[in-house]
Amino acid sequence: MDEQAQALLDRLVPELADLQKRAALAYWKATTTGDKQYEQQYSELEKQYREKLADEQLFERLKTLKDGEVSDPVIARQITLLYNEALPNQIPKEDIAELVQRTAEIESTFTRFRATYQGKPISDNEIRQILETETDTYKRKEAWYASKQIGEKIVDKLIELVKHRNAIARKLGFRDFFQMMLTVQETDEGELFSLMDELKQKTDQPYADIKGEMDKIIASRYKDLRPEGLRHWHYVDPFFQEAPDVFDVDLNRIFQDKKLEDIAAAFYKAIGFDVTDILARSDLYERDQKQQHAFCTDIDREGDVRIVCNLQPNEKWMSTLLHELGHAVYDKYHDETLPYVLRQPAHIASTESIAMMMGRLTKNVSWLTHYAGIDGETAENMKINLTKQAVLAQLILLRWCLVMVYFERDLYANPDQDLTKRWWHYVETIQFVPCPEARHKPDWASKIHFTVAPVYYQNYLLGELMASQIWTTIEKTVGSGGDDLVKHEGVGQFLKENIFRHGAKYQWNDLLEKATGEKLNPDHHVNYLVSTVEQLVETKKKKAPRKKTPTKKDTKE
Repeated sequence: MDEQAQALLDRLVPELADLQKRAALAYWKATTTGDKQYEQQYSELEKQYREKLADEQLFERLKTLKDGEVSDPVIARQITLLYNEALPNQIPKEDIAELVQRTAEIESTFTRFRATYQGKPISDNEIRQILETETDTYKRKEAWYASKQIGEKIVDKLIELVKHRNAIARKLGFRDFFQMMLTVQETDEGELFSLMDELKQKTDQPYADIKGEMDKIIASRYKDLRPEGLRHWHYVDPFFQEAPDVFDVDLNRIFQDKKLEDIAAAFYKAIGFDVTDILARSDLYERDQKQQHAFCTDIDREGDVRIVCNLQPNEKWMSTLLHELGHAVYDKYHDETLPYVLRQPAHIASTESIAMMMGRLTKNVSWLTHYAGIDGETAENMKINLTKQAVLAQLILLRWCLVMVYFERDLYANPDQDLTKRWWHYVETIQFVPCPEARHKPDWASKIHFTVAPVYYQNYLLGELMASQIWTTIEKTVGSGGDDLVKHEGVGQFLKENIFRHGAKYQWNDLLEKATGEKLNPDHHVNYLVSTVEQLVETKKKKAPRKKTPTKKDTKE
């Protein structure tokens, strides 16, 4: 059976690889230029790729081989991955064409759309700048509303796309599209939501504590505003998925005169990765018609790795650049002798874990000292507040991921329900941010992931947990640990040897166990967050001035 499986791979994979490369190049052109001819090219190549996998005889052969006795684990893993990729495509060609066309149409709108603010077009970066610096609440509110305009524009088409995805999944025997995608991603739905429930329960109190402190600080910046009066526009990120700088830490100032790609290249070089070739191929700065989001793409699995960013000299884009390059080095440093199908990350969550581990470093005192140019005294003075800022950021992200995954499950379970009401239920009960009074707009639809990366957000959540587990292992095994890690080649060596070189040879949790000594263990992440917040709360109590015990003379009669 091994020979039969290898013969199938030899015949099929070169065709898939060619289509995949051509599609990746067309997508690159489409997203960096907004040119419709490239969007059409990409849609056509994506359709051809899916149609190739939709072949009924091919699928039956893959299924037979997957369920059979292929003894070579490398061959068997390739068959399993191709089967998982082919499964969602076991539908008529007209359904594939419609799915690709609907998705491309909405993504095209996202790429070219610019919101209107005070009668003029405005970019996402400009909206964020208003939310970072504007002190007029009404202007902030108007900017936040502008960030949601895209949702109203595409919501009807997006709901139709959701229904079409569901129809396809049900034809294939699944409850809905959400269940199907988790299945082909090798993620157990019951285990995932049990984990999410646990994460919510364990972080409710620490999140409430640190968010409460943050809200008091933000409210104090406005006249006659109490913390309970805060709304989304009082924060910086339009979805409140990132933490505003509040604890006397102005991270944006640190990067305002810096060339971010030079900092990133120096850091990655220090830990053992050369990213100069990646940066040279990449598209790093914003312009009209270019997609406003960031992503990494491996064009051919032979070294042509690129990223898209829209860099501004601030902490958000420094973190984003480190994040995307985290994906990129994972793609670049696989074992070149692996077969094509395995020259990719073990799982979406696996590559997200590396990206998120790198993106966190903009809130690491040692990293800021070595790469952003802050002096030792400043670093020492920042340490406590930066720790608070980092923990706040990780808790906000964790809770935001919960909102996205809970909501997306409900979206596919019943796309005809009042989705706006459902969205705000999760925002209010998980993020603790009230819905603006009398607002009933499809704000949820302005999140591009529902269109271009459906059933993806759980991988950010798993990636966060894996990042902490991997970093804990690195601290124990590389060099002297501590501050040296941000400039230690052993970090890159560990990642190359224990994670990157294996590609997709192992199931993601098996690879994590090989690299860290245990399967996914959320305690590495959660216990750190909970204990750190508890320590910060206790320290604050000790520093608080004691109330004077009234004497008889002080007591009012």
